[in-house]
Amino acid sequence: MASDNAKWTRPSSVPIPTVWRRCTGLKKMPDGTIPKFVIQDVPDDMHQEFIDFMTKHFFRDEVTCECLHLLEDSVSMAEFQEVYKEVLKDGVGLIAFVDEPLEPGQKPKIAGLNLTAVAHKSDHFTADMFKGRAARTMMRDLYENVAKEVNVYENYGVNKYITALGLIVDPIYRGQGLGLEILKARTDIGKAVGINVTMTVFTAVGSQILAERFGMEVLMEKLYEDLKEEDGSPAYPNIKCKSFKVMAKRLY
Repeated sequence: MASDNAKWTRPSSVPIPTVWRRCTGLKKMPDGTIPKFVIQDVPDDMHQEFIDFMTKHFFRDEVTCECLHLLEDSVSMAEFQEVYKEVLKDGVGLIAFVDEPLEPGQKPKIAGLNLTAVAHKSDHFTADMFKGRAARTMMRDLYENVAKEVNVYENYGVNKYITALGLIVDPIYRGQGLGLEILKARTDIGKAVGINVTMTVFTAVGSQILAERFGMEVLMEKLYEDLKEEDGSPAYPNIKCKSFKVMAKRLY
């Protein structure tokens, strides 16, 4: 029997890439068509495209990234990109493609994604593992300190769960209901690979609303204005959101 501390590996019986769900958008695009999407595992040959999409859209639009000027912090950007490379090796990252005919050799268009990963009870991440200012601040407040206050393993009686480091949809496809469908795909992949709990820190109102619609419960909420640096200055000055929420759900 494998040790509880052994690194999780995706069952070989669940091939990559598996398509988890298909969905249709909620409104017409400028050309008059209603888009269709396919949500699946990240293909092995598209890890870099996944990271590039995160860099372009998530680093720019996510509220803590924007507040801390992540795009101007090259050290933090490089550190996060390296984390993403490692996380994608778990084989549970979710990507949404526009469901449309492709020419031979043409790669599908990315419409959105969720950098889902497997968190294990033996994991130990601290802010001092990072050198970039933005990375250290976010890891301290959104991961290290959250882990000290919320014990998902005890709450749900598990030794691993599906977590996530970013949910983002291309601006041209926002409002199509895609973010919620990507969240729902966690249930599909969780059942397939045998992980029955998910937990994520949702940093903005939009994603918090989607998580609530998905049926996730709030385990903790923290106001950004209460987060301070050692000198008492605001950790997230002028952030465009009131609070972050730690939310979780039993998938099956």
